[in-house]
Order: sequence, then C-alpha cells, then structure tokens
Amino acid sequence: MKITTKKAFGKPIYYKGLNIYPVKMKDADEFYDAVQCLLLPKNDFQQPEIIRMSYFFFLISISQNDGGHEILEKLISLYRLVFKTEDIQVSMNEKGMVFMVVDGITLNERDFDKIKTIISEQNLIDLDDEFIDPGTKKAIQEARAFMAKRKTKQADFEQQIIAYHCKSGLPYHEIEHLTLYQFHKGLIRMDYMVSSDAILNARYSGMIEFKNDQDLPHWLGYIEEPKKNEDVIITKSAFDQQMKKLGLEPSSNTNKK
Repeated sequence: MKITTKKAFGKPIYYKGLNIYPVKMKDADEFYDAVQCLLLPKNDFQQPEIIRMSYFFFLISISQNDGGHEILEKLISLYRLVFKTEDIQVSMNEKGMVFMVVDGITLNERDFDKIKTIISEQNLIDLDDEFIDPGTKKAIQEARAFMAKRKTKQADFEQQIIAYHCKSGLPYHEIEHLTLYQFHKGLIRMDYMVSSDAILNARYSGMIEFKNDQDLPHWLGYIEEPKKNEDVIITKSAFDQQMKKLGLEPSSNTNKK
C-alpha cells in the first residue's frame, strides 16, 4: 500500500506542471462560496444534450445564460484559491473547444474532471454523483431528510471552530492556518478519543463489559472512512439478515445493490 502524507501535512498535489493547494481555514468562507460551482446537479436536467456534456462544458454553457455569469466567476475564484495565482483564463479554440488556462498551462475537459476530484479529496467536499439514477438520488435525499430529523443537531461550522479551540488549546490564529482537511479530520479524531476514554472508563469501573479486550477502543484506533450514502442505503445481504431477525422471509425479487 502506497503511503502518502500530503493531505495530513497540507501539502499541494502536483498536476501537469501546476501545484493544487489545499484550502486553509482562513479562506473557508471564500472557498465554500466558490466551490458551489462544482456541486451543481448536472444530471437533474432532463435534456439528453446536457447529460452528455462534460461537467466543465456544462458550467460554461449555463454561464452563457441570463444570470449565469456568476457560475463562471465562482469557478475562476475557486481556481485562484487552489492554484494560488491570478492568471486564470477561459479560452476557446477554432473548433469551439473550451479550455482553462492557468499560468499559461492549458487544461482540457478531462483535466478539469481530475482537478475537480483532487479539490474534493483535499478539502473533503462531497461531490454530486453524476452517474446515480435520478429516482435513487431522490430517495437518498428523502432518507437523509428523514434521518436528519431524528438526529441531534450538529454544531455549525463556527461552533466547530470554537470547539476545536477549546478542546485542542490551539489559538484561533493558528487554527486559521490549518487546512480544511486537517481541521475536519482533527475534529473526528478528537471525538473518537473522547468516546474511547469514556468507554474505557466505563469498562474499568465495571459499568460495561467486553467479552474480548481486543474490542476495546484505543485513542489511536483506525477510523473507517464512510462509504458514500452508506448511512441511508442498505445492501441486500444486510436487509435479508434484518428480515430473518424479525422472522420474515426476504423477498427473492429484491435487487442487489
């Protein structure tokens, strides 16, 4: 397994002669506003010609509509942030193909998709799944809305910053220089550590028991990355197991995920 520490240490990713930098907390407001241009649900449009478009060409197309110029402005602002340059241009060749030009380096539609993925991974942005069926997507959105009503409301971004400061002791001016990745992953680890301590204290006080001490959490334990939509989509095997527990026979017509 290849070991990489670039995201943990906030280092840029090198791509086609350019450095793509992770966004820092001090630029979070500007980033979250600009990155909206990558979160537009292209496949929610029913026109086949739009569905066939690359995401980059889709953005350029809607930027030509009335009121759509803001989309292109957000894209350029986003690229200025992640490439740390003011030299960002949109160019078109004689065949009508559109390119982004960053510091004199031309980036095509395929490059745009790769950069989009890098920005997503560097800054923990959940991009819209362009290949998901619209009906399934609607069902997932409805399931998320239902589950959100049953959960305790989570602290907003500003409250998370305050919590990070209080728990870690890191001054606010230093939190500003963390990357979004470092900040959010740090919060997750802190929460895991607090939970581990609580469980271990309960275990040693005799309040709870573990059959196998290897199941005891450890502050440095591995945190599994959640799979996309796993909180609202159940696999057929998991569904079958739940049906058996209830004494019901699973349907043979249930489609596998």
